[in-house]
Amino acid sequence: MNILKRLFGSPQYISKTDTTADSPDPDPNDVWAFTDPDARDTYEEKGQGRELEQDICFEVMRGQPWQPAELEYKREIRRLLRDGRIKDKGTYWFSSPFPTVYQGVKNGSLTIGGQTYRFRRNDDIVFQCRMTRDMNAELTGPVLIARLQPTQKSKLCGTMGGAMKGMGGKM
Repeated sequence: MNILKRLFGSPQYISKTDTTADSPDPDPNDVWAFTDPDARDTYEEKGQGRELEQDICFEVMRGQPWQPAELEYKREIRRLLRDGRIKDKGTYWFSSPFPTVYQGVKNGSLTIGGQTYRFRRNDDIVFQCRMTRDMNAELTGPVLIARLQPTQKSKLCGTMGGAMKGMGGKM
């Protein structure tokens, strides 16, 4: 499921994404590396920015840096954006870390950890954190390729069944 950005499609709105064609190499310790800036702004506006940050640190990242395969996903997204194979869909994933959803413009593939993931034109491509992967054996890597349905409801990982419930501590 994905959430439509509030002002997407309006003339004055410029969509921001978690990765651009010219993004620098991802920092394994950057809490916000996989968070769509519009999602982060939404949580900040609601006064829940600190809660989101803690959720990402202790539930999504599990108190550790981003894993090599997760960072490889970002590099592949950057490559696909440069190649014009994907674009910003104007949405973000419904649960934290609320990554940007990209959409296939042309058929293509990502290679992460030696595994190739193929997508077709109009397929949605989105990052999947390790907690989600731990809960879904069908996800063999940090990427979901599907045709996503819209939703209005977002959720923090700490509210989900496989959560560590902040066992990593508070910031």
